[in-house]
Amino acid sequence: MIPETRLSNEQHQKLAGIVYKETGIVLNEKKYSLLVARLSKRMRIKAISSVSDYMNLMANDPEEFNEFIDATTTNHTFFFRENKHCEYIIATLEKTKPLKIWSAASSSGEEAYSIAVQLLANAFSFSIFASDVSDSMLNLGRRAIYPGDRVREVPPSLLRAYFQKGEDRWKDHVKVKPAVQKLVTFSKFNLLSDKPSDTFDIIFCRNVMIYFDTPTRQRVVSSLCRALKPGGYFFVGLAESLNGLDHSLTTVLPSGYQKN
Repeated sequence: MIPETRLSNEQHQKLAGIVYKETGIVLNEKKYSLLVARLSKRMRIKAISSVSDYMNLMANDPEEFNEFIDATTTNHTFFFRENKHCEYIIATLEKTKPLKIWSAASSSGEEAYSIAVQLLANAFSFSIFASDVSDSMLNLGRRAIYPGDRVREVPPSLLRAYFQKGEDRWKDHVKVKPAVQKLVTFSKFNLLSDKPSDTFDIIFCRNVMIYFDTPTRQRVVSSLCRALKPGGYFFVGLAESLNGLDHSLTTVLPSGYQKN
């Protein structure tokens, strides 16, 4: 049996430093338990009981390094989370213009598909670029199969129109229909180190910057603003704001901004 994982102060600082350098996520003392939980899972999978041995493995195995980063950056989400932003788009924007939308830090795809089904239901023309730093989350988004509790907030009419019920071993799951999937493209993108190669009418970057410190938030916001078309909309999580950051955006609703 693998004993309870404990980190020395030096190990904690080193691992937190690796995560910060790669993703911008701050795993300080308040996040110690989260780091230990994610680290312990990887150690169990690799059947390693020593933190030092695991760190050596990670340093010499790029695949395991990516698995560790992946494990520390995944977060729970669900369909129609913080849906006021999407409702604002539907009520405000014209349907005649095709929209290019970026779901940055899209996790396993619930946000992107939530936007897609609502815009489809309201006859918008659009495409969605869904990005994340986690390969496993991107693969889940491409697979488009979700536990039933993830769609508890989806109105029954949209659930019937755009999701398929699972059967047999998938009976407690749903699958996003192909007509929706084809409108969403998933790709790996690191908000810290990658530069956007396109521009967008709308950018969602929600519930990720809450894990960043102020300099990192500034870097990410500056990069995303350059990818936002003039007049375009930028949305962050309801627990987040752009207060104290330098940007060219005007507040239009809570956690919602428009580029000047």
